Amino acid sequence: MKNAKLFSALAIVMAIAIAPASGAFAQSDVAAENSKNQIDKEERKAFFDGIKDQRNTIRDQIKDFNDQKRDRLTDSQHDRPNIEPTLMFDGHTSGWGVVNGEAYSTEFTLEGKAGQTDRGWKTSGTGTVFIGEREITFDLKGFAKNNHVSMKGVSQDNDNVVIHLRGHFTPVVESENSFALAFTRAAITVQDSDVKVPLVLVGEVAVKPIVSDDEPVSDETDFQPDIEELDEVLELLV
Repeated sequence: MKNAKLFSALAIVMAIAIAPASGAFAQSDVAAENSKNQIDKEERKAFFDGIKDQRNTIRDQIKDFNDQKRDRLTDSQHDRPNIEPTLMFDGHTSGWGVVNGEAYSTEFTLEGKAGQTDRGWKTSGTGTVFIGEREITFDLKGFAKNNHVSMKGVSQDNDNVVIHLRGHFTPVVESENSFALAFTRAAITVQDSDVKVPLVLVGEVAVKPIVSDDEPVSDETDFQPDIEELDEVLELLV
């Protein structure tokens, strides 16, 4: 009887001694499983982040490639000789320029001439950008077709500083010679470096025909053919 009681007491003591250890092992298994799940989540996140970065890189490379194609098209159009300008333009746009991740109020003025080709309008002129306390003037050349415009300019002070301007224009209501102008893909870059200042510019440009100095304009009747020619030109630009 005494032995039975002794065995019962020993069994109780062993059960009490083993119980905490079993609980500890169970808690250890749960902790290990949670840690593994956390690692898996981090690995999956890193994997998908890597795919996203690669996709963004490819997208940027495609955009740069398309920009280079448009630049080559612009350059090829300007290499064509004997294109007499028939229009002059001047305009003003404003918006934002991003420098080191911060937006600065920016203005851009432009003026120049345009001549018609069999593929659109060749443009040339000058443009000045005012961003922060900086002022840079560029020699511009570009091309316009339908309602799209593309221009490229080289700084008059530094050949490595280049401005790229791409966007759209459309006639202003009840204003025969004015066009709304929006450069939605624009930037100032420095060649052979990673410097890039994105620009977003919106404004207005005025267009009028070029009249020769030796062409007499004595009264409204004599000038009427020029007005009709301007209407035809503006219709082609729309």
